[in-house]
Amino acid sequence: MKETRFRNYFSLAMMILSPAAAFLCVELFTHNPLVLLTVKVALWNILFYEMVYFSLFFLTGSVRPALILGDILFLVIGLGNYFVVSFRSNPIVPWDIYSIRTAASVANNFEYSLTPAASVCIVIFILLLFGAFFCRFRPEKLRLSHRLGALLGIVLLFGGYLHLLYTDSFIKSMKLDRTLFTPFYMSRKDGFTTAFLIDLQYMSMKTPEDYEPAESAAILDSYASPAPEEPEYPYPNIIVIMDEAFSDPAVLGNFSTNQDYMPFVHELQQNAPNTVSGYLNVSVKGGNTANTEYEFLTGNTMRFLPGGCVPYQQYIFGDKPSTVAWLNGLGYETAAIHPFNSTGWNRNLVYDYFGFDQMLFNNKFPGAARTRKYINDQACFEKVEELYENKDPGNPLFVFAVTMQNHSGYFEDFDNFTVDVTVDDNTYKPLNRYLSLMKLTDEALKDLVDYFSVQEERTILVFFGDHQPNDVIVEPIWKQNGKKGTDLTDEENDLRYQVPYILWANFDIEEETGTETSVNYLFAHAMEKAGIPLSPFQLCLKDRVEQTFPVITTQRLTDASGHELTEEEEESSEVIREYQKLQYYRMYDEPRE
Repeated sequence: MKETRFRNYFSLAMMILSPAAAFLCVELFTHNPLVLLTVKVALWNILFYEMVYFSLFFLTGSVRPALILGDILFLVIGLGNYFVVSFRSNPIVPWDIYSIRTAASVANNFEYSLTPAASVCIVIFILLLFGAFFCRFRPEKLRLSHRLGALLGIVLLFGGYLHLLYTDSFIKSMKLDRTLFTPFYMSRKDGFTTAFLIDLQYMSMKTPEDYEPAESAAILDSYASPAPEEPEYPYPNIIVIMDEAFSDPAVLGNFSTNQDYMPFVHELQQNAPNTVSGYLNVSVKGGNTANTEYEFLTGNTMRFLPGGCVPYQQYIFGDKPSTVAWLNGLGYETAAIHPFNSTGWNRNLVYDYFGFDQMLFNNKFPGAARTRKYINDQACFEKVEELYENKDPGNPLFVFAVTMQNHSGYFEDFDNFTVDVTVDDNTYKPLNRYLSLMKLTDEALKDLVDYFSVQEERTILVFFGDHQPNDVIVEPIWKQNGKKGTDLTDEENDLRYQVPYILWANFDIEEETGTETSVNYLFAHAMEKAGIPLSPFQLCLKDRVEQTFPVITTQRLTDASGHELTEEEEESSEVIREYQKLQYYRMYDEPRE
């Protein structure tokens, strides 16, 4: 009798304490929850875990399977979130479900290792599972009707739980963070599950306040002009290279190498003839390449979208306005190149929705040279040259190429890749591998520029990186400069979102160097330099938005003086609100011609 009573008390204690332990472990996998989490926010998160465990109890009618299922569920969630944070520096968000196929296609390219904290969490979950086997409490009088009634009660409780999470007064009273473009910080301040549940409401776009489609249409109509006159020269070809993970880590701190890892890019940055160079502010780091594509090809900004989302997979399900369609209307032949799987980020669908005439994926690169596992940049750039040579001589060509050579990970040696760049006083191999890849890209870019420099047709080349690599690659640079990635100032963290960009032409354009912009403006900059008419939306951005806010990303919003706007200043800006409405109109209401 005493033994039975003890087991019952033990079972009850495990039902109450296991959810709390699971909560602490899920958080501890990635960070110390005691740093930013207040007691009341921690208790709020634990309440969610309690509801899950007790739901499992009423479903199964027994403590043991409820505990086992709950422990395994949160072990998988915690471990999965740990690896996602390790690979891309941001936690799991609801719309990652749309990225499962893309993630699976590159999952074997990452280095899987555990920190001491993560190892401790796994041990704790194992102990919880071990303890669950001693729980035998299965109330005989708990009928199915009682269990279903209890489940209904938990469902109603969860409904109230979500209602509070979506209520402004409750958010303020709990001091929760809803800054969606900082999911890393949001998850730490709110708790992983609370942040995830808050994000759920943004699976679909929220209509901007006071939005009227007719108003946005009228604004764009005011920038519409008659068909452009026949130009003095044929429109130049536009070659865009968005290079995977291409960046210059020197923006993060001083370090020296045995040789220059991008000598040609550095040469172009020194006010080279017919060249514009500077730094491009992007909205992602370590991954989510498709978001940089989205901003470049549409002129939209990720700042107005839920943090961590991927528009290619969440919001594009049919023909959408883009600069590609505008160039089609000007007589351009348009082609997209990506030497990898066509289904990655839904590119095979999205490129068609945007209006590309041709789409060339890895199946169009038979026998192409590879560096490590990927078709290399040299082979990709040669495909660009092939398209140019085979195009209709009377039509200008627009090519948008997204490379793969420099994709993560950087922890493995390959017979077909020589690491010839090394950081002085540093033996960290992943960083050396990364810089050696940058050198290969630099060499391939020089060959591409040399090729077009002797072509008769006028051509402008746009080259930029989509994002910097993840934190683990650049950590040694911070260390050499006496810093840690976890202790950066806001200004230092902004540098993690800067990559070099180059506009080069084989004809006369005005040179610029050291210019700074953001991805949503870059395509228009290139077209303007090349004398190509801008679309009404591009003209609107140029005249109404860029002059006031030359940098707009999820990370930064700065005015012409360099001042970074506060949340209150952003909310009160008429220019920003207008841009947001125009973007929403183009995403949902503007007809595609």
